[in-house]
Amino acid sequence: MKEIILGLVQGLTEFLPVSSSGHLTIFSEFMNLGQNVSYFAILHLATFFAVLLFVWREVFDIIKGIFTLNKNMLNLAGKLIVSTIPAIFAAFLLDDFFENIFSSIFAVATFLFITGIMMFLSDNFDKDKKDMQNISYKDALIIGLVQALAILPGISRSGSTLFAALLLGMKRKEAVKYSFLMSLPVTFGAGILKLEGFNFNIYYFLGTIVAFLSGILGLYILKKTVLNGKLKFFAYYCFSISIFTFIYFGLVI
Repeated sequence: MKEIILGLVQGLTEFLPVSSSGHLTIFSEFMNLGQNVSYFAILHLATFFAVLLFVWREVFDIIKGIFTLNKNMLNLAGKLIVSTIPAIFAAFLLDDFFENIFSSIFAVATFLFITGIMMFLSDNFDKDKKDMQNISYKDALIIGLVQALAILPGISRSGSTLFAALLLGMKRKEAVKYSFLMSLPVTFGAGILKLEGFNFNIYYFLGTIVAFLSGILGLYILKKTVLNGKLKFFAYYCFSISIFTFIYFGLVI
């Protein structure tokens, strides 16, 4: 049952701008599960397939464009690569360091509060001019650098990329698609790198299915929320969870 709950938490929070890593840490501490990094990796792979299903048409167009040498698609693919590189470097160079603080519940609460601030500010960015094809490579790099901050437990990957994309003037619908496309190599890599020594069982299987299905739901909710300019509701949620975590674990410990 606990594995299914963690699957639900991962699926919903991977794409909602509230930090899946932060929530997995909090729920693991709350339910005394410990840090099952290998199981968390499987859940990341489940959400990878969820977002792949959600943006399969865009992925197909990019792949087709690469093989047919379509200028616009090659340009978009290049920008996505630029946006992904900082997260890859952060994962390889700093992963061991941040893994040591991953279990720090107070670090998670602090970074969740910062995520809340980003979401609160994001609704005020209404330049709404750029689409994925006409952002600059500088814009792509900035979005990628901000995404790399999500290695910090409690900083939302989707939240940070949306914050950066909207700040730089991307249209809301385009910012959502770009964030989803950027998430593919990151979520896949986060799953593959931590799979070593994993022993699968029926409970993990059910949790993985739940993560996949709830991931699709999370993607749909995020898309609607961004388009309607309601990211501040996630800000209030992050503030609440952060404060609750400080109070609850501060009193218990």
